[in-house]
Amino acid sequence: HGMPSFILPAMSSTAAANASAYWRIAGMSYLRYSGLCADMVRAALKEAPKAKAATREGAYFKYTPWADGVAGTPVIVDTKAALK
Repeated sequence: HGMPSFILPAMSSTAAANASAYWRIAGMSYLRYSGLCADMVRAALKEAPKAKAATREGAYFKYTPWADGVAGTPVIVDTKAALK
């Protein structure tokens, strides 16, 4: 990588592994943990950035339910519309 070793952070791989496992210790999935962290960051924002972040909340996706090996009718979900 070309950088001298004294410039790189001095964190052992054991320390990095221990630091990354707190969400597991708390009994959460990583997705739940990252969502909780995002909620906390948004709650700490000042009003102008908070309003801008609120416009990006929610999700828009399409899924197809399957039953007995046959695809059903595709369903479109827009959680942003529910937030309005």
